[in-house]
Amino acid sequence: MSLYSYIGALTVAIISYTVYQKYINYNTSIVTKPDKHYDYIVVGAGTAGCVIAARLSEDPNVKVLLIEAGGHMGYFTNIPLTATAAQQGPNDWSVRARPQKYSSFGMWDQTPILPRGKGLGGSGQINFLLHGFGLPEDYNRWSRLGFEGWTFKDLKPYFMKAFGTTESEFESPCLSAGYCDETKAPMQLKLVQDYELTSIFKRASSRLADRYTLFRRATAAVRDGRRHQAYNAYLKPALNRPNLHVMLKTQAISIRFDNNVASSLYLLADHKYLNNIFVKKEIILCAGAIKTPQILMLSGIGPRDLLKRLKIPPVSENNHVGRNLHDHMNVPIYVSIKKPISVTLAKVFTLSTAWDYYWKGEGLLSFPPVAGVEYKNTSALMLFAMGSTSERLLRDLSNYNPQVKVFRDSFPFHNDTSKEGFVFLAACIQPRSRGSVTLRDTSTTVPVVVNPNYLHQDWDVKCMVRAVRRAERLVTTKPFKEIGARIHWPRLERCLSFWQYSKQDQIGLQRRRKKLKSQTTEKPKPRPSPPNEYLECLVREIAVTGHHVSGTAAGGTVVDNELRVKNVTGLRIMDASVFPSPISLYPNSVIIGMAEKAVELIRSNV
Repeated sequence: MSLYSYIGALTVAIISYTVYQKYINYNTSIVTKPDKHYDYIVVGAGTAGCVIAARLSEDPNVKVLLIEAGGHMGYFTNIPLTATAAQQGPNDWSVRARPQKYSSFGMWDQTPILPRGKGLGGSGQINFLLHGFGLPEDYNRWSRLGFEGWTFKDLKPYFMKAFGTTESEFESPCLSAGYCDETKAPMQLKLVQDYELTSIFKRASSRLADRYTLFRRATAAVRDGRRHQAYNAYLKPALNRPNLHVMLKTQAISIRFDNNVASSLYLLADHKYLNNIFVKKEIILCAGAIKTPQILMLSGIGPRDLLKRLKIPPVSENNHVGRNLHDHMNVPIYVSIKKPISVTLAKVFTLSTAWDYYWKGEGLLSFPPVAGVEYKNTSALMLFAMGSTSERLLRDLSNYNPQVKVFRDSFPFHNDTSKEGFVFLAACIQPRSRGSVTLRDTSTTVPVVVNPNYLHQDWDVKCMVRAVRRAERLVTTKPFKEIGARIHWPRLERCLSFWQYSKQDQIGLQRRRKKLKSQTTEKPKPRPSPPNEYLECLVREIAVTGHHVSGTAAGGTVVDNELRVKNVTGLRIMDASVFPSPISLYPNSVIIGMAEKAVELIRSNV
């Protein structure tokens, strides 16, 4: 990349950033001095909170207050390819989990970091924008767990309302026609650009396909090359309504109850001014799977022993609050290729790429780099078309420990910005391990204790190993061989003892050496294909969060079928914490459809 190209691209980015900060972030609904009474208070301007606040404020006769602990999201969160740029910055809670017992051995102190959005749009503004409705069995499982009325059939009208379709692999018809009517379907989705790697992945998948295999092209929440999530589609158009107030940098502390009826919310404005805002109808918690149970427990709704230990006056004892935490994990497997068809940093940082994006809304920056997804039973593979795996940009996001060189052992071309390749992310879409969220103190300045308990169930490990084996088989097919694809198995020191020649192999090697009168003392190299024991060790060493923390205020145990918190009145929850079990891969679009239904339930409760 030439110096002039770099300066040109940087200049374009700076001008765009300046215009964005000056003109885009001004709205009359954003207030610093709230009223004392509102009909509805919505806690958290994440995916669900954006939908609910926008829909409820469509009625000019109701007053809605939306509070958000963060502020405006940074400019670069709008660029699809730079989604990770906001992680571990001011727009990310950067939740540090407890040191793990069964996973994360390659991380500092065996501690995973869980990205959680902090600001307007929440985690929906720092994710990879991928869209999907899960699988029908996901919702049937919810019914069996006691959360009824939320099957795919039940949610279909709300998916239609939000997206205009119930298909996971599609492009909004209005986008194809060149115009969009937002009153019909607020969410505008687009098929991720047709990478050559997409067709290669699809052809390879079809060669190995059986009736349990499902390949999908990636669909993303993108419009005109920019992020188009719940904040853009729902809340932003509503931010000048006189009956909608939004408080930024305001943290919910706890809910006050009068005779088990939610009457007001204690909040900390600008993180230092305590206030108490009263509610006439309902408080709706949309603070996410970590913050929502924290607010519940601080309000006196939670496990009996915890409330007693922290001397929190009990309102409703419920031992399920904060339990049932589930999350996906991803195992990255790097594959190098010889054909120049992947996304590399050398291609991204050019004047032509900046020009295509800022003036046309096209090019490498305009889409997340996901070339496709393959489901096979309970395992899944995502193909990230990024050849460059920069240690400087990516290592600390995963909290990999540099002292044991886990990142470098996993990504051998970590400092080569021109290297062609891609990364398979191997996942288990229905993990069985369950973790928890709990309090160590009543102060909101003390972080909650988050224990994902990753890979506690050995079944999860074996499920992910099956996904890794699937990646290995795919790379051996003709479509991948034609582009020179080669897996680079991580050479992890802690796991190498599982990946040596067998005793019989070593005897054969010694005989060949003796025959050739070789005097070498070189140790036998690892086998080309690692044994399952090595892969199981690899999973426990390098698997990272899938960013889908859910389940900590589950439907059927903490909330009823209408999302009302059990044993109290005037309090509802709508975020990923209500999932009784995981949604297969991407939960964001499911949350939007559920939030649409939640609005209908709230309005009917008059």
